[in-house]
Amino acid sequence: MAQFFSLYGQRYPGQNVTFNKHELGQILSVYGTRVSKGEWKDYALDCTGDSAMFSIFRHSNEKPAFVVSKTVGRGHMKRQARYSVMMEGKTVSHSNSLLEALEVFYDKERKKER
Repeated sequence: MAQFFSLYGQRYPGQNVTFNKHELGQILSVYGTRVSKGEWKDYALDCTGDSAMFSIFRHSNEKPAFVVSKTVGRGHMKRQARYSVMMEGKTVSHSNSLLEALEVFYDKERKKER
């Protein structure tokens, strides 16, 4: 008697959450501005099964000063991405829009200019 087994798992393995080209451009725009001002020195990019993280460092040998993360919901919210900005392990901004989540960096720049 023949045995049947599913190839679905082999053909379509779980996709890692990643930042797309447009999202990386938005993050790197903020990052580049702060690097040119001498505030930030290094970054790391991590992609796991359920989230992508862009960690920002003031110095290469420290813990990240900020982490910009992207998570994707499960089930009926599967395609909806959620973005957050964390500082020292605490969420300082979150939104369904990356630009809105990154506003926390622009707000700090505006306050410094005043």
